[in-house]
Amino acid sequence: MRKTELDLRILEKLKKKLKGKINEKSIRPELSRIRQKHPYLTLNAAAEIYAKKHGFSIVRYLKDKDRETLKIIPVKTISVPTTKKRQEERVIVIADYKTNDKWLKEHLDEINKTYTYKCYTATFILCRKVLENLLIHHVLKRKYPEKSREHREKYFDFSRNRFLDFDKLLSNLRNCSNDFLSEKLLVERICDLADGFKETANEMTHSLYHIAKKKEIDEKNFQEILNLIAELENSITTPTELSNVEK
Repeated sequence: MRKTELDLRILEKLKKKLKGKINEKSIRPELSRIRQKHPYLTLNAAAEIYAKKHGFSIVRYLKDKDRETLKIIPVKTISVPTTKKRQEERVIVIADYKTNDKWLKEHLDEINKTYTYKCYTATFILCRKVLENLLIHHVLKRKYPEKSREHREKYFDFSRNRFLDFDKLLSNLRNCSNDFLSEKLLVERICDLADGFKETANEMTHSLYHIAKKKEIDEKNFQEILNLIAELENSITTPTELSNVEK
């Protein structure tokens, strides 16, 4: 899609939502002004910024290219006070998971630090990232080893040569809950709780105007989800473990 093209569905959505509030003929000039300020934006991405200024979103119509250009809008850097009091402030732990994976440990540490310093949007998105990786590497890959394509399709998108998106991972896990036998209800509970990080995190990632609040983090019971995933992970017997038991 060229930057000069505007998705007609988006244009119609703007007209419908702003009917009676603005002159329809002013929409395209307003989008052009936004792009003059941020020339790397697609027109569709500019339309999202314009819609947000009027209290709604057209993000559902954006394509990957549009979303990518939204991500590179420059932000001002700020200096963080490094007073002795700040340095000695105790980190609030909202995410703890026993693991030998150093990368997972670092992500959990970052979650706790961003929460402590009230960077709640960053906390929310990091929580989603950790959940996504736990479901892939600690649950689905453990339950369904990579030896067969049928197994890998539960967490890997062969058409794009990458792991599946978070919402698809949750859908696949929920659909496979019967495979976990006595842990079926545990799987369903994990999916129900993790759903809270699906749509909200998408909105935060792609919207310039959704700034997370502490309450949004606290209500999601992130540590409870981690505890449940740890319980599920420990209940899964891998083929190697099963072979050792049989010996």
